[in-house]
Amino acid sequence: MIYLIFTQEGFAEAKSDILQDKADLWINVDLLSPEQLAELSGNGISIYFLPDHINPNNEKAILTALDYVEQQSPKKEIFVEYP
Repeated sequence: MIYLIFTQEGFAEAKSDILQDKADLWINVDLLSPEQLAELSGNGISIYFLPDHINPNNEKAILTALDYVEQQSPKKEIFVEYP
């Protein structure tokens, strides 16, 4: 499973599921603090950064990010945050 998250609120809501599922996480480069990243990595979560900053209020940008992530991992289920 993959989680595509754009906001701190979305991360807070999904964090326990991400940890439980040992899911891959795709985020904007500046979304999480170094402490949050270290905690996730320490729990076996693979973290990937989107190549471009995605505005969570722009549906077209979200769909572009989803398309990119699907190209990287075409056979995995993706949970997408829609703020």
